[in-house]
Amino acid sequence: MTMLNREVLKQQKVLKLLSSVSLRLIPYLAGNTDLDGRINVTKEQIEEANIMTPRLINEALNKLESVGLIHKDADGYLYSNLNTISKADNHSFHYINIYNFFQSSEFKKTYKRQLLFLYYILTAKLPGTEHSVALEHLYQNRSNAKNVKLSFFISFEDMMNNLLELIEKGLFEVRLGNSSEVINKDTKTIKDRLYTFAGKKGKRKQRISHKEEKHKIIHIRISKDLVTKDKICDIYDMTRLSTLQDLKSIAKEYGCSLDSFDVKVLEKVHMVKAKIYKEFGNVGIQLYRDSLKEFFSNRSHAFQYLMENGEFANTIKNYYVIPRVEEKIRAFFDQVTNEYVNEVNTLPYQSLNLKHALKDSKSLVSYITEESFNDNLILLDREFEAANSFIYEQITQLDKTWYEFKEKVEKIFRDEAETHGNSRNKVVYLAIQKKLSQKERDTVSKANQNNKSHRELLLYNPYKTISY
Repeated sequence: MTMLNREVLKQQKVLKLLSSVSLRLIPYLAGNTDLDGRINVTKEQIEEANIMTPRLINEALNKLESVGLIHKDADGYLYSNLNTISKADNHSFHYINIYNFFQSSEFKKTYKRQLLFLYYILTAKLPGTEHSVALEHLYQNRSNAKNVKLSFFISFEDMMNNLLELIEKGLFEVRLGNSSEVINKDTKTIKDRLYTFAGKKGKRKQRISHKEEKHKIIHIRISKDLVTKDKICDIYDMTRLSTLQDLKSIAKEYGCSLDSFDVKVLEKVHMVKAKIYKEFGNVGIQLYRDSLKEFFSNRSHAFQYLMENGEFANTIKNYYVIPRVEEKIRAFFDQVTNEYVNEVNTLPYQSLNLKHALKDSKSLVSYITEESFNDNLILLDREFEAANSFIYEQITQLDKTWYEFKEKVEKIFRDEAETHGNSRNKVVYLAIQKKLSQKERDTVSKANQNNKSHRELLLYNPYKTISY
């Protein structure tokens, strides 16, 4: 899933170059960014999100592009440099979730200095936990110029007014000094309490001390109720669908819609796409999109039925994605075979630098080994044997991924012989008929296994009588 990249959002020097509308647009674009970085929203959708007046949209996008936070690719789409992908093995604080409050009216009415301060607090600590800072370090002052560490505000009053507004909007919660009381939007007399703590009474303000121990420490956090788990904008939410926007837009071209389907159905589609991306990266995403286009051009009439029955994701994978992957593997094998025949044709074969060439095929072979039907694996194995058995043997000996593919094929042959008594030729025949992966054969297989176990048990128990 794509998230906001924390390191990008920490770049205050870059953010300060942006207008308030560009700053507001950042979470919206990040929330609608696909796995390959493509921003799946139109200008019309940005207008509908009510983040800014329509006449400012182009200006806001151009500014984000000028500072390198987004870019336009050769395909004409905008791509995000704002995002990162969350991985299970990365436990560092490297991303910011796309929270619902980014689409709230309070956030959309927030101005530049408030946004900069909010992004600072959001990235300083885990959202919902406190960040402690001296008030004296937040604003510019002639008597304190050397000690201003976070120049967000132009004066004391500017700081207080913006801090007060962030609390009243419900975006911030604060503690003052050693007090355990949390001040939030529901607290009475917030302004008086902030000014009293800061040392201002009426028009007179206490002189700033240059001694750190006398500074006014305030503890600020993003309001806890905004960053709980249930306040994260789900990728299956119809207002987001960040990784499903390509499906949504292609489906729309053929008079189909996603808005009536259960989240579990959408999740299956996302997982198929995520698996393809994990194996092949951006190339895989294009392969997936090409598969969607082919499906809708031929079978759009079946879309709703397949979605309602939870079969669409596997249909795309098994009958559109995997055949494309197999074609790429065949092309690789043909290339290696042709190089051998035309350029080498002598031993040792290592002169082809085969190990280097195999790198391009690893992810392809790994994917079909794990995801493809047994019928497909058997037939692909037979193709390679028939095309050039010597090259095939060399490849499976040199590369672990190809070896695992061959081992899975051999296991299918062994299981078929053991369970059904099928010869290798019979297994190939069944694969041609697309019968190896049929569910009814799995049922028969389990029944045969149970009968076999029953017989083996009886061999060791002479007091049991076999009866049929």
